[in-house]
Parts: sequence; C-alpha cells; structure tokens
Amino acid sequence: MFRTAQYFRLSSFYFWYFAFIGAFAPYFALYLQSLGFSASQIGVLLAVNPVTRIFGPTLWGWLSDHLGAHGKLIRWTTMATALLFAAVFVGRTFGGIFLALVMLNVVWCGVLPLAESATLNQLGREIGRYGQIRLWGSVGFVLVVIVTGYVLDAWGIAALAPAAMVLIGCMALSAFFLPPDRETSHRADQDSLLRIVRRPEILALLASFFLMQVAHGPFNAFFSIHLADAGYSKKAIGWLWSLGVIAEIVLFLRLPDLLRRFSLSQILRWSFGCAFVRFLIVAWGVESVSLMVFAQLLHAFTFGAFHAAGVAFMHQIFRGRNQTRGQALYTSVGYGLGGTLGTLLSGYAWEGWGAQWTFSAAAFAALLALMLVSRSLATSSPDTPH
Repeated sequence: MFRTAQYFRLSSFYFWYFAFIGAFAPYFALYLQSLGFSASQIGVLLAVNPVTRIFGPTLWGWLSDHLGAHGKLIRWTTMATALLFAAVFVGRTFGGIFLALVMLNVVWCGVLPLAESATLNQLGREIGRYGQIRLWGSVGFVLVVIVTGYVLDAWGIAALAPAAMVLIGCMALSAFFLPPDRETSHRADQDSLLRIVRRPEILALLASFFLMQVAHGPFNAFFSIHLADAGYSKKAIGWLWSLGVIAEIVLFLRLPDLLRRFSLSQILRWSFGCAFVRFLIVAWGVESVSLMVFAQLLHAFTFGAFHAAGVAFMHQIFRGRNQTRGQALYTSVGYGLGGTLGTLLSGYAWEGWGAQWTFSAAAFAALLALMLVSRSLATSSPDTPH
C-alpha cells in the first residue's frame, strides 16, 4: 500500500519543482527582452532547454535504469542545477547567457523524467493516485506565479533572479527527503526498447507527442510577451498563467474518475482538440479578457489531461528495465524535439508573420496530432503486448 509519508515526500518535491518553474518560465522571456534581445534571439535562448531534452533525458534514463538508483541521481541533478542556475543571471551578453543555459539544462533536463519514473514506481498498481501527487506541483506553480507577478511589478524584472534562486534551493533540499528506491521486477521475456518503438502505433503516439510540443512552442516562448504587447500588466499575466494551472489542479483531482471512464487514447484525442481551439483563441482573441480566461481554462486538457495520459501510456508500454527510458523517450521526443522545433520556429515566425499567424500555425500542429492519433489508435492499443 502507498503510505502517507511517501505521498507527502513526493508531493513536496513536485511542489518546489514547479514553484521554481512558476517564477522562472512565465517571466524569463520578459527578462531577456529587458536586456534588449530580439524575438529570434529570445527564441534561440528559450530553445536551449528543449534541445537538451532531446538527448539529456535518454542519458539520465539509461544511467538510472542501469544503476538502479533513481533517488541518488535526482539528488545529484537537483543540487547541480541549483549551483549552475546562478550563472544564467550573471551573463548579460547573448553568448554568455547561451553558454550558461546549455550547462544548466544538460543537468536540469534529467530531473523530471527521473522523478516521474520514481513516483510511478512508488505507486505501483495505484497509478490513479498520480494526479493527487502531481497536483501539488500545480499548486506551487500557481502560488508562485501570482506572487512573482506582484513582485516584478513592484521591484522590476531584476527581482526575478533572487526569487528563482530561493525556490530552486528549496527544490534541491526536498530531493533529499524523497522515499528510497523501490525494487522492480524485470520480466525475462521483456521486449527491447527498439522493438517496442518500431511498432507503428507507438511511432504514431510519439509523433503526436512531438506535434503537441511543437504547438506549445509559441505559447511557452511568447504568450507573456503577447499579453504584454496587448497592454496586460505583469500582475494580470501572472493571474492568467495561474488560472490555467488552477484548472489543471481541478483536473488532477478528478483524474482517477477520468481514467476509469475514458481510455487513454480518448483523453489524448480530446486534449489535442482542445489545444487546436485554445491556440486559435490566443491568436485572434487577445484583446478580450474573457476569451483569454477561457483559453487558459483549456490548459486543464492541453497540459493536465495530455500529460497524465502520456505518462500513463509510457508507463504501460515500457516496463522493467525500460521504465525510466520510456519516460525519458516521452520527454525527449515531445518536450525535446517538438519543443525545440516549436520554440525555434516561433521566434522567426513571430518576426516574419506576427503573433496571430504564429499562434494559428501552433493550432494547426495540434490538429495534425489529433488526426494522427485518431487514425492510428482507432484499431490498435499501444499498451497491448505484442
């Protein structure tokens, strides 16, 4: 049985991990803009994280499965991340910040896949409780993104660095209180990683993860700038970001019921459809506060439901010694390859096409993911053993 102490320790780690992201992710583009960088330069700098996610999680996943030491690697990567993070705010030139981000993200990109694998391993058969743990990450994000908006309005964008440093330090400390690794059994007839990935329905599933993160590239990179250009204050930007995560929290609370009532493929299809609608609204309705509120409520599905279904799919497909590598593959193909392409192209599209057509292109990528999954998963289930 899953114990209360395990729940508290895992929840605390997710809280501080996403609290740091709540201070950093929504406002870092504004910080880079304050240094005088162009949209294309901002796109390149923000693409460093997804680029490292292409290969980094796979490396950390291999090390974790090979050594059987999720906990030790999580503690090492979080401590190294906290030490390297300060270098990002020391630099003022494009080259200096680029180098600091590369060093930081090579280590940082391994933290979440390791934590996801360790959490699912601790849960065992009680996978429905994943949402009850993961929601505390969303709570941390909401609280911090709102407070940070007020702090930056009052003290300026320079306050971003010390705020983020405190939070990343708390995250590193919480890693030392994670529950010890739990032994997993490895089936003798277990398929190789390559054999699993080569199945057509798995390739289609991974392609849909890729397209979903391509679609999110412009949003993650330029949503705050898009709102600021439309006249929204930093407080309002913080509240809109937090609203999306509040909707995500509600979804995580209802996740056990959702998983009982719908298949994972149904949840994925609904998520892709909501992403298509959301990014079209962001593209053409930024002047309307009510439309922005509605678009942010869709975050419950475009991230919350999508991520829960994606993680669960990979956990079912990749078992035993492939477990962490499966989560790493989900991160590498989606957030890595897809996030890189989406973020890089969004910077150039922003300068060439403008905000509206950039977000419209993002909506089209989500539509492609919906069409791909609807076709490929209609007659087969990725989690069925072959």
